[in-house]
Amino acid sequence: MKKIRTFLCATLIVSINIISAHATGLSIYNIADTGKTDATLFAPGVIPGATNRTAAPAFSPDGKSVYFGQSADKKDITIVASYLKDGKWSEPVAAPFSGDFPNLEPAFAPNGRYLIFASSRPKTAGGPKLDGSWSKQTYPGKGGNLWKVDLTKKGWGIPELLPEIINQNSSIFSPAITADGSVYFMLPDTSGRFHIRRSQFKNGKFETPVRPSFSVDKYGDIDPAVAPDESFLIFSSGRPPALPHTADLFIVFRTPTGWSEPIDLRQAISDKVFGVEARLSPDLKTLYFSNQHNAAGITIDTDQYIWQVGLSKVLKEHGL
Repeated sequence: MKKIRTFLCATLIVSINIISAHATGLSIYNIADTGKTDATLFAPGVIPGATNRTAAPAFSPDGKSVYFGQSADKKDITIVASYLKDGKWSEPVAAPFSGDFPNLEPAFAPNGRYLIFASSRPKTAGGPKLDGSWSKQTYPGKGGNLWKVDLTKKGWGIPELLPEIINQNSSIFSPAITADGSVYFMLPDTSGRFHIRRSQFKNGKFETPVRPSFSVDKYGDIDPAVAPDESFLIFSSGRPPALPHTADLFIVFRTPTGWSEPIDLRQAISDKVFGVEARLSPDLKTLYFSNQHNAAGITIDTDQYIWQVGLSKVLKEHGL
């Protein structure tokens, strides 16, 4: 399934062309709107001054800061931060660790002590930006590896590259972190489709990544957002019942025998709930996601908007 990694990948070149590759041939446009309005716009909207190209909001555990990807020039994307004060969010400013290279898809550790993000920055100082490769195409300078940056008493530290067992190639994106430090992410298989992997963090090291049971070869699966205790996980995919050439959001629940069958949130919540880059609020009651529908419900192919919608009903129906 192909993800719109154009935008998300530092340039919006996957845009609309690679839903995280997510499954060849998918885009996230043109889903019929039946008038359900549960979802509301978050950025631009609640976040003042945000551009029309935003995605992947990562909230600090206290909910007082949010980091997300933003593109202002229709080319490069960088990570910006907004802060909650007196009930209002501030205009976004560049995150201190974002640097001079394309950076995207930040994810906070549940304890708030560090953040992992994707970037095409060189692995070594002075080297070239990473080239991406998926869907049988090469994207110069649009690749991705996962980097970790610690939050210290003095502020954000210097980003460090995660080990090669995670960064197996130059097309690694969409991190999500569990309470024990394990990491979910996505990478393309030999067909060019992206699939989710999980690497257990144990005894101070990451173990060999494995594909979760809900991962399907034919359609691909991307952009995991996971509860800290792994009681549930949300991802995007073009699998049925998603409409042709679209990416729906699916939720799976942890059971005694593994992951449950995926539930399509477009059907479970609203026709307005679809797209990519799923993220969760600190209390897990709100889902954030991105698509190309603006506030008027019009699809703008060159833009990307962050939406929010309540998850409480779906979680309660499954005992959470």
